[in-house]
Amino acid sequence: MDKPGQPGRKILSGLLFFGAALVCGYHAPAQEAKRDGEIRGRITIARSDADAQKPPILDRYSTHRPALTGSDHAVASQPAYRLSEKAVIYLESEAMKAQIFVPPSAHPVLDQKDLMFHPQVLPILAGTTVDFPNRDNLFHNVFSYSQPKEFDLGRYPTGSQKSVRFDKPGVVRVYCDIHSHMNATILVLENPYFVVPDDQGSFSIENVPRGTYTVRFWCGRELAESRNVTVKGGDVVEVNFTY
Repeated sequence: MDKPGQPGRKILSGLLFFGAALVCGYHAPAQEAKRDGEIRGRITIARSDADAQKPPILDRYSTHRPALTGSDHAVASQPAYRLSEKAVIYLESEAMKAQIFVPPSAHPVLDQKDLMFHPQVLPILAGTTVDFPNRDNLFHNVFSYSQPKEFDLGRYPTGSQKSVRFDKPGVVRVYCDIHSHMNATILVLENPYFVVPDDQGSFSIENVPRGTYTVRFWCGRELAESRNVTVKGGDVVEVNFTY
């Protein structure tokens, strides 16, 4: 049997537990309000491949010389780059410049195959190491004189691979000193909020914190367009580009 006073204590304990549960229940809306947003859209290509063909952009210190392996025929027969190989969407934000982002342990690849670099544009986070494998049955000599990262890997044969770490943000123009038509761009970015579109032009950057951003669209050898957007908690912001 209960001792005198016990029922009252049980009722009081139950009321306290119920009250605590009610208080805790109000945390859910606050958590939902902190959700990150998404920036998504579509790229429409209006230019023909012929319109997009331009001479390679050479650095003023370039030591390019005529191709030594009869690559003129290779240039004429090269397929056009797919959209996923030449386009990048990335975000810039003053608020993020003070943040530190850890680069990935896996190395992105700038391939050399069929006398072309693949992809034509490679986006990476500052601090990332990039691998440069040679899959052609001839020598290549990958180099850059761009200020963010100057390097010269020298000549190396098929099946070989060399690597470079890119510490400073910026645009790095990459060439082959043997095949003058070969060129690529490495975008060394300050934050990990970037994406490559699919070949139909659709893209999505998820988990974007609240804030105001500049959305930049890079295609081929140039910055094609920029837009300013504001992302709120849980919002989906749509940004479309035409090139």
